[in-house]
Amino acid sequence: MTKRATAGLAGVLLLAGVLAGCGGDDDGDGGGGDGGGDFADQSYADIKQDALDAMTSLEALHVQASVESEGQTSGLDISMSSEGSCTGNVQFGAASAEILRTGDGAWYKPSAELLAQAFPDQAEEVVAHVGDSWVLDTDDEVTGSNCDLESFIDQLSDDEEETDTEVVGVEELDGEDVVRLDYTNVDGDGSAYVLVEGEHYIVKIENKGEAPGTATFSAFDDEVVVEAPADDEVVDLAPFES
Repeated sequence: MTKRATAGLAGVLLLAGVLAGCGGDDDGDGGGGDGGGDFADQSYADIKQDALDAMTSLEALHVQASVESEGQTSGLDISMSSEGSCTGNVQFGAASAEILRTGDGAWYKPSAELLAQAFPDQAEEVVAHVGDSWVLDTDDEVTGSNCDLESFIDQLSDDEEETDTEVVGVEELDGEDVVRLDYTNVDGDGSAYVLVEGEHYIVKIENKGEAPGTATFSAFDDEVVVEAPADDEVVDLAPFES
């Protein structure tokens, strides 16, 4: 896959900009919840730090996210582990791809739109060549950035100045108590939702800025099981690349 195509798909990780609102070292305002015990009664800075500590200790994670920017929807729905196992899909506008990675290799199944963007002068031939097959991702151009758990979580703790920080209180999200943190940063207003009980994982982040988006996190430390495609299900695009 050529760089001109993967620039779009790798750009899906700009979704991580939605997450950066939870980074930084601003002490923020204190606040109390309407339940949830001592955790929700802490300051914004302490709750945020507990959440970041929990997230950075993860060995596996499921991420589902989408963002609207310049009239296009980017998204990802991926399970990934620190050992390199990864499965899911990424989307950038009309282009998309399923992705797989194991300790033995990496593959992606591109949409016709992605192939047409990558090979505009050979689109029909390349689409016919790939069909419903997986493509060997020899240089990790597609799976590399989209399957890097460590880098993804690192972006949660990127330093970014926050203002108007507030511990809003305890709410219920998908049947679990979460404490909601509101903030404003360079990307606009945002909210993060942190589990009250057990490990204080971030389960959802919303950004309401110029590029509105939502990211949800689940399957914390669940095993990511990936089965490599059979050899006869894989094609190589090297003959089409210059």
